[in-house]
Amino acid sequence: MQATTHPDASAPTTNSMVAGAMRAARAAQASWAETSPAERTRILRRFHDILYRRRHEVAELITAESGKAYTDAFGVDVLVSLDSARWTAKAAPRFLRSRWQRVDGLMFLRKRVRLERRPLGVIGVISPWNYPFFLPAACVLPALACGNAVLLKPSEFTPRAGAMLGELLHGAGVPAGVLQVVQGDGMVGDAVVRSGVDKVIFTGSARVGRLIAAACAERMIGCSLELGGSDAAIVLADADLQHAADGIAWTRFANAGQTCVAPKRVFVEAGAYDAFIGALSASVTSIRVGDGRNPATEMGPMIHADAAALVRAQREDALARGARVIATAPVPGKPDVATGPSGPAPVEDGRGDAQVAPTVLVDVTDDMRVMREETFGPLLPVTRVADLDEAIARANATPFGLSASVWTRDRARALEAARRLEAGTVMFNDATSVVGMPSVPYGGVKASGMGMLHGVAGLEACVQTLPVVDDRFVGWRQPWWFRYGDRHLAHLEAFGQFAHAPSLMARLRGLPGIIGMLLHRNRNERKSP
Repeated sequence: MQATTHPDASAPTTNSMVAGAMRAARAAQASWAETSPAERTRILRRFHDILYRRRHEVAELITAESGKAYTDAFGVDVLVSLDSARWTAKAAPRFLRSRWQRVDGLMFLRKRVRLERRPLGVIGVISPWNYPFFLPAACVLPALACGNAVLLKPSEFTPRAGAMLGELLHGAGVPAGVLQVVQGDGMVGDAVVRSGVDKVIFTGSARVGRLIAAACAERMIGCSLELGGSDAAIVLADADLQHAADGIAWTRFANAGQTCVAPKRVFVEAGAYDAFIGALSASVTSIRVGDGRNPATEMGPMIHADAAALVRAQREDALARGARVIATAPVPGKPDVATGPSGPAPVEDGRGDAQVAPTVLVDVTDDMRVMREETFGPLLPVTRVADLDEAIARANATPFGLSASVWTRDRARALEAARRLEAGTVMFNDATSVVGMPSVPYGGVKASGMGMLHGVAGLEACVQTLPVVDDRFVGWRQPWWFRYGDRHLAHLEAFGQFAHAPSLMARLRGLPGIIGMLLHRNRNERKSP
């Protein structure tokens, strides 16, 4: 079966077609699993080379489909996907290689173990629109490298990016049945979850993630869920404030603020607050908003008008409750409540209603929507705090726990904060970039998800680990087998003394009993207790 049954690879898929794709994936997976890790690695390397050759074409497609700035499409979706392909091709063969190993513990000295890593079977990957090439690639590549087949459902808002990923992987040599791209909305995603897949990897909202977790639990299959976030950035008084301001401005407003792992609440120690606000305001007001196809554009429109309306509603709620706008950048050709006069050139890609000014809010309180909800757009509240203790308490006062960042020159204080923050990842003097590190495990806590992606943990998520245990002395009875009695118990006592007594002399006194236990092999002797 081909990657899609439609001439248009981005055309919607029916539920019956999902079922057919699942049957084809199941049939193709067995022979794919028999393919050597070396051959699967060669295919991933070919994918890397093809993607590199077509890198600008892919970035242009992503920009046209999502509206994001071309530099965001190229610098994240394309370049990070190249990193992910290269790392997976390098790491997967080593991860999948089986070796005999010693078993720890005196009782099992004669044993050895071999860890066999088997593919799970067919993995369903349901990916979002905000990074429509990189995020599915980072899930699909390790799944394929470990011998699984994949049903990939891209977001209905960015179907062509998902179709392009499938096209490039098939061009690299992934068999058509092994990777299939099924297109459609949440109904198609639900069909994938219930199609008989052996695991689901989902990136999206906490609400949908809970539904997927429940559906997976009914079938007793695993799921890896990367859900929403309301990441905290803590700026301490000793931080390099210009560095912090520039870094937070980029990590919050790149991709029009549509990044799960990004600062969405900033807590600034009182001694640095005024200076930080000044530096952040200067950085934000200089952001060039416009048509994402223009290479000079730094922030394009949001994905669609409804997403933009939600962010505007969060901003208006904050303003109605007493917050103030202290920095924005103008949206070309579009007057806005927060921006005042518009810039000179309107956006001409039909996404004017999705343009939202990058906006910094102050005088925010914890009852405002922008502090309670995930804000998935270019809106950033900044709050003054007395000290690190208050910053951590308020950072943790959220149902989310995807990541956090601490901006300081004092790494001891940063490490203290990292130990106390309720987050899947903590970064020092940077944010967001952890999601682009293919070798580093990535995931959230609390309502931000379950399971890990990327790194060796991401490979582990794509396999069943089978321990194979061997006994190197066939014919020698195990000392703990039946023949219970006084002598048997004395031998066990001697073993416990030799293995666990607190002093060396006490341990050595158990040695004769150990020797007796090893030599006592009379199969016919039975003692009454």
